[in-house]
Amino acid sequence: MIAILFRLSAALRCGLALPAVVLSLGLAACDPQPPLTVNTLQQPSQNTQTLRMAEYRVAPGDRVRVVVLSDPELSGEYEIDSAGMISPRMAGRVSVVGMTPTEIEELLRTRYRTDGLLRVARLSVDLVARRPFYILGEVSRPGSFPYVSGINVAQAIAIAGGFTRRAAKARVTIQRFNQTQGMEETVTEDSPVGPGDIIRVPERWF
Repeated sequence: MIAILFRLSAALRCGLALPAVVLSLGLAACDPQPPLTVNTLQQPSQNTQTLRMAEYRVAPGDRVRVVVLSDPELSGEYEIDSAGMISPRMAGRVSVVGMTPTEIEELLRTRYRTDGLLRVARLSVDLVARRPFYILGEVSRPGSFPYVSGINVAQAIAIAGGFTRRAAKARVTIQRFNQTQGMEETVTEDSPVGPGDIIRVPERWF
């Protein structure tokens, strides 16, 4: 509102007729939302929607740190493999896909006690790195990129070097990690990007 009043005042000082000024402002207000652009990517909106990670469930590509306080030699970092497994020391292969770090803690605590390795298994599990996100199609550097907490679509495309000249900037879509192939949604610059998400930038038709 302040910006509109400022423009109105400036226009009147320049001698423009009031009807022309009102029409000009009205047309500006009716302009449609522009597609994602390189300039937009350089200065993404501050209203970035942050994905809620409180109940984050691990999947292949994530990396966790297991700290065994009652026996530090059993501590280590492990990347979840394509089968959803990790191999903590002396615990064998353990399936953890779809579990939260807290649930993994309880699973390993039970495993160490049941196998007789530790009478009192005091340990913690922390998420060290989330699985990457992917950008395909008409960007300068398509591929996979390390996930950054709170990143949005505009920032992700900027990381990939921005759009190519052939990019259909208004038809960018995203496939969420937990969605099946073909279940894609159209995005805006503020749309959040999650670990494992796939962003697709199609080629324009003409």
